[in-house]
Amino acid sequence: MTERIVLKSLGELGRFSDLFVSADRTCNERTLVPVVAEPIVEPDLEALAEAASRAAEELRHLATADGRARREAEEALTRYRRLQGDRDRLQRIAGEAQTVADHAAVLAQQAFEPACRERAGAVAIAAAFVTATATNRLQAVDAEVQALATREDVARLLAEERAREKAALRQAEERQREARLRDGSAKVEALAKERKFNEARRLLGSLVTEHPNSPSLASCIDRIRRQEWAVKTVQVEEALRQARRLCRRELREAIALLEPLDLSGMPDTLVRQVYGLWLSACRFLRLEAAVHYSAAFGRGAVLVPTGDNGLEVVSAIGLPRWQPGRRLSRAALKGAHPLR
Repeated sequence: MTERIVLKSLGELGRFSDLFVSADRTCNERTLVPVVAEPIVEPDLEALAEAASRAAEELRHLATADGRARREAEEALTRYRRLQGDRDRLQRIAGEAQTVADHAAVLAQQAFEPACRERAGAVAIAAAFVTATATNRLQAVDAEVQALATREDVARLLAEERAREKAALRQAEERQREARLRDGSAKVEALAKERKFNEARRLLGSLVTEHPNSPSLASCIDRIRRQEWAVKTVQVEEALRQARRLCRRELREAIALLEPLDLSGMPDTLVRQVYGLWLSACRFLRLEAAVHYSAAFGRGAVLVPTGDNGLEVVSAIGLPRWQPGRRLSRAALKGAHPLR
C-alpha cells in the first residue's frame, strides 16, 4: 500500500531522493511496478538465408512470368498490326470488286454482242462473289481488331509505343530548336562583325522568343551589346573630334555632323561634350531671338520664332523627328528659354 507524500519546501526533497528513479537506467528495486526485461533473441541465420533464397526464387518466377506475358502481348500486337493491314487491303479489294461488278452488270444488259453480254454477266457474278467474300472477311477482321484493341496488355503496349513516339518527337524538335539556335547565333555574330547591329538585334529578338531561358543566347546578347556600345562610342568620339575641327571655320557642317548622333547609352562625360559643342556651335550662328529647348539629358533643339507666334526648328540633337523646318507651338515648348 502506498503513502502520499506532500513536500512543503525544496529542502525536504533530499530526504526522499532514494525514492526517485535514475534517468540513466531503471532500477527494479525502486519501482513500484517491477520492470520485466525482454530477453534478446539471436536471429536464426539459416532461416534468414532460406527466406532470402525463397524471395529470390519467387522474383525469378515473377520475372519469367512477366516476360512470358509481355511476349504474348507482343504477339497479339503483331497480329493486331497485321489485321489492320488486312483490313485496309480487304476494303480496297471489296471496293474494286464492287466497281467491276457494277460495270459488268451494265455491260451485260447493254452490250451489242450476245456473247459479250453473257460473258459480262458471268464477270458480274464473279465480282459480286468477291465483293461479298471480302466484305464478310472484313467484318470478321474488324471484330478481331476491336477485340485485340480492348485487351489490357495490348493497350499497354500501344500506350508505350505512343509514349516512345512522343518522346522521339520531342527529342527531334529539341534538336531542331538547338540547331536553329546555333545557326541564329552564328548569323548574329556575323552581322555584328559587319556592324549591322539593327539586324542583329531583330534576329536576337526572334531567338529570345523561341529560347527565353538559353544561357548561351543571354551571353551572346550581352556580348553583342558590349560590342555595339564600343563601336558606337568610337563613332561618337570620332564625330566629336571632326566637329571640333570644323567649328573653327564651318559651323553648319559641324552641326550637321553632330545632329544625327545617337547618344543613348553613351558615357555622361561624352554626352556633355557632344551636346555642349553642338549648343555652342548653334550660339555662334547668331540666330535672332533663338530659343533652346532641352527635352532630356543629351536631347534638345534650337528654334527661332515664326510669324504666327510659333517656333521653327533650326537644329536638333537626340530628337530624330525634329527635322530642321518643323514648326511647333510655343505652348508645347514651355521649357524653352532664350539661347545665350
